[in-house]
Amino acid sequence: METAKQIKSALQPFVFDYIREKGGSISAEHGVGLLKTDYLGHSKSQEMIKYMGQMKKVFDPRGILNPYKVLPDSAL
Repeated sequence: METAKQIKSALQPFVFDYIREKGGSISAEHGVGLLKTDYLGHSKSQEMIKYMGQMKKVFDPRGILNPYKVLPDSAL
């Protein structure tokens, strides 16, 4: 199991960098997901991430929908 974690931690940044170079996105139509939150900056600019945080504040002002799970702390 530890080997799988090591492979994943080494492979994810490589894959996400490749996706960024090709103009792709790490997120799918259903959202970013818990495992990709820290990598959102690979496919979205900091400005875009801040806009996403602002939209979340508008639609979820009390932070009850997926708290601490979708956006990095820098966006909130």
